[in-house]
Amino acid sequence: MNQPSIKLSLIPALLFATNLLAEETLEPITVVSSNKTEQSIQNTTSNVEVITAEEIEERGYQSVAEAIEHIAGISVTHAGGLGQQTTFFVRGADAGKVLVLLDGMRLNDPSTTDGRTLLDSFTTNAIQQIEIIKGGSSSIWGSNASAGVINIITKTPKEGIHGSLAATYGSYNTRGLDADIAYKDEKFTAQFLGALLKTDGFSALAPRNAEDDGYTNKNANLKLGYAFDANNKLMINYNHIKTKTKYDDQYSANGANDDYSHADSDQQNLAADYRYSQGNYEATLHASKGTYDRNYYTTSDYWGDGVNHYHALIKEYSFINAYTYNANGKAVLGFEYKDIDGFNQYNDYPASQSDYRNKAIFLSNTYLLGGTTLLETNLRHDHYDAFESKTTYKIGIKHDHPSLPGFATGANYYTSYDTPSSYQLANPVFGTLLKPSYTNGYELYARYKEWFSVTYFDNKIEDNIDYDMANWGYYNVDGTSKFKGLELASTYTMPDIGLVFSGNYTHLFKYEKEDGTPLIRRPKDTLNASVDYYTDSQIHYGIDAQYIGNREEFGHDTGNYTLWNLNFGTPIMKDTDLSIHAKNIFDKEYQSVYGYATEGRSVYARIKYSF
Repeated sequence: MNQPSIKLSLIPALLFATNLLAEETLEPITVVSSNKTEQSIQNTTSNVEVITAEEIEERGYQSVAEAIEHIAGISVTHAGGLGQQTTFFVRGADAGKVLVLLDGMRLNDPSTTDGRTLLDSFTTNAIQQIEIIKGGSSSIWGSNASAGVINIITKTPKEGIHGSLAATYGSYNTRGLDADIAYKDEKFTAQFLGALLKTDGFSALAPRNAEDDGYTNKNANLKLGYAFDANNKLMINYNHIKTKTKYDDQYSANGANDDYSHADSDQQNLAADYRYSQGNYEATLHASKGTYDRNYYTTSDYWGDGVNHYHALIKEYSFINAYTYNANGKAVLGFEYKDIDGFNQYNDYPASQSDYRNKAIFLSNTYLLGGTTLLETNLRHDHYDAFESKTTYKIGIKHDHPSLPGFATGANYYTSYDTPSSYQLANPVFGTLLKPSYTNGYELYARYKEWFSVTYFDNKIEDNIDYDMANWGYYNVDGTSKFKGLELASTYTMPDIGLVFSGNYTHLFKYEKEDGTPLIRRPKDTLNASVDYYTDSQIHYGIDAQYIGNREEFGHDTGNYTLWNLNFGTPIMKDTDLSIHAKNIFDKEYQSVYGYATEGRSVYARIKYSF
């Protein structure tokens, strides 16, 4: 899909996706993250954006973190290169308030300090698309979705036998190999994707040339499906990621020259979905299991060499019912059960362990009024055996203006919550009973086709969970933290000459703690811009730039900076493509986390054969 006339379906990461369908040449885009059922991206009031596999390849994104950091409202920090600690913020909220899914399977790790997903290990080789919802989504997804949802969807088989083989080589002795093979007929589907990524890397602690901190990532993805008949289908998904990372322990007197500190991880996710459909009714029985094991080998002048063990187990079951009525409405009724366990242990000391159970019911309804106004309402109740239960809701409206085709305005008001992670539950301030934090917020937006969109958001969080350094534990903070901001996005296409201009801008008016002080590592201003040129011979030239404003971190200012990247892609023979990606072409010295190094000027080449 390289023709300029359909380019907009390949770069929706910079668009508010409800406008993508305005062009008749675009393929329909469906998402599952807005209400847990497949539906047109047009049929939701939520802010949904989609990053496609085509865009990932065109931009040369090697990790999920690298892909999402070019979305309006999202900022990412890197404590080093590939495989090093990465965190992200959505509209100023931290990663623990963003639910990350893999084919609908929950990836948030309860053994982390705030229940976040560790995106360090998620490469892009198996991805078909990434769905991103910004704004409170607990009324559908429950905990860890108060700032939004990121749903990573792996590739699905097409008719017949097909596959690909790709090799990557680039700076820092980075080399990669990935392959996939798939088959599909009327009843049976099967697909296997495997990848290996290795790099010598650079120093995690600044300066980057102090020494090398290497990284190895091995991952495999398997999909199996069988259609018993037109109404009954079974799908099985399996994903396995193993990593090894060298990193620098900032608490070691050796600083960057740390030959001991290293880490390994082993993550497995398995899910089975049975789907039944009859007329306007469809139902899905879902069962999934995720296991997360991480080991960090550390050294310090006080404790000496040691190892921190982290383990989490998530079991989830759901029964989702959807009914389409009157050709204008859709109702979804869902029942869920989650069993979450997690622990951490230092050396042979007693482990800190905590677990809890969650039962939930939710109801979602969307209805199109008069063919121009979409009304969306969600209501969910969660019951927990470890702390206070919660009820959340959302009311959304979107209106298409017939007097100006392609122009839409809308608003969403929502409540959301985030439960304590297993790590926090196991390590509270003595005598403290932790409770979920609670978010209420709203967003207002206006959009005109893909040419322009503007969104204003305002979120407030009560009972936020923080760490008390004096009492060595977690507690609920009195007061309200506040986040307010503005997002702008635009894309302009000149199909006659094959040019596409895209850009987005985010400004945070407020990102402050309960006491009114600014939160760390959030840039006040972020700007992304790109220009892409497509020739009739399917050659692609691209340039993109990212500006990050000043960030504060414990009295340090990491400064503002601009990064420039170049992209090139061309067929070199039948079914074989070459792409070259040059990053940070002006070799900008910068830090997104104070004291940690970032990637310098680098070049990566990739050859892909498809059959």
